[in-house]
Amino acid sequence: MKQRRLSLINMLPAYTLCLVVLFFSVLSRGKILAPNNLSSVIDQSLTVMVGGMGMIFVLCHGGIDLAIGSLACLASFMAAIYAMPYGIVPVFLAAILTGVASGGITGIIAARFKVPSFMVTVALQTGLRGIANYLSTTSGILLISPELQTFDKIQVKVPFVIGLMVLMWYVFEYTRLGKYSKAIGENELCSKISGVNVTRVKICDFVICGAIAGIAGVLMMTRTGGASNMLGKGFELRVIMALFLGSVPVVGGMDSKMFKVIIGALTVIVLENGLSVSGISGGLYQLIEGVMMILMCVLTAYAKKKAFLRDEKEMLKLDEIRSEN
Repeated sequence: MKQRRLSLINMLPAYTLCLVVLFFSVLSRGKILAPNNLSSVIDQSLTVMVGGMGMIFVLCHGGIDLAIGSLACLASFMAAIYAMPYGIVPVFLAAILTGVASGGITGIIAARFKVPSFMVTVALQTGLRGIANYLSTTSGILLISPELQTFDKIQVKVPFVIGLMVLMWYVFEYTRLGKYSKAIGENELCSKISGVNVTRVKICDFVICGAIAGIAGVLMMTRTGGASNMLGKGFELRVIMALFLGSVPVVGGMDSKMFKVIIGALTVIVLENGLSVSGISGGLYQLIEGVMMILMCVLTAYAKKKAFLRDEKEMLKLDEIRSEN
């Protein structure tokens, strides 16, 4: 079968982002394209991008992690309490280790004991937020150090996120872990028969998601100026929204692509920012968000079905040519 160019399902997120930007550019009379506003959009989207880099590993094998917001909050507290006096690197290490521990627990329960990841992460979401609330009552709001404040500058965060994105893209696209994760999303039974250690791959996916959520927690902490028990509220929904708007398949599989995380994150933030700049009531945001998610799911499913039918026709043509020869 000949290699296809970028299909509709891959280009759909880019078209959606362009339409959203165009719509709000007209509605806000160009305010959304002001340099200060664009800088704010990029700054806000970075954390969502980081969260999506980890979530896509779990989503591509057919799982989900609804605890990343609570985990980011807890990771920020652990980093602020135990590592803040020692510098930036220990802060990130403490947050990552917190995420790895949480992700490992989630992965073992979901993959080894066959408990649906939705149920595991909903329970963990409450538990991790409870620990963060306890740390908040005993420690209060922890302000970040002057050294960590320098990390909040956009000229520092953008190269950091780009570097992290390149690393995650390489792992997702070119290592066995990434390929096996997508194969499991396509067909778990076939992957298992082919010799893939499905349990181990799923646990690794949750560990990566947890580690990245820890990094996202540090970025949130630097942006807000400290760790608080309100950090990360609704973060998981924002990330899931970004993945859906990026047309990452809900059931995972080979159509999961890392570049869709970037486009989806930008689309979510442009949507939020555009509504705010245009003076539209915040109460309408959730309605518009829900409608867009449904539209993207329908369009993604339609494009995927169309691509499947096209491939099927090409296969039939090849079979006819072979039979004639």
